[in-house]
Amino acid sequence: MKNLKKKWLLPVMAIALAVGGAFATNAAKADSSLSTIGYLSVHRPCDTPVTCGETGLPGCTISGFGEAFGMENNCTRVLFKPN
Repeated sequence: MKNLKKKWLLPVMAIALAVGGAFATNAAKADSSLSTIGYLSVHRPCDTPVTCGETGLPGCTISGFGEAFGMENNCTRVLFKPN
């Protein structure tokens, strides 16, 4: 009976670890898709807020208005196109 318990313990632990890892990986992916607020310089520097991303292709551009930047260092932080 003891030998039977030992045979099943390792596969059950492996499955539990795999399921836990899958949920942890999915939570990390959801966090990386969060958007951030970028600012366009329409009338003054950093006066118009728009939605940009933290990851993706560089250059959060808005058609007809140019590129949006993060508020840090007088609107110079490069943001990304939202995914």
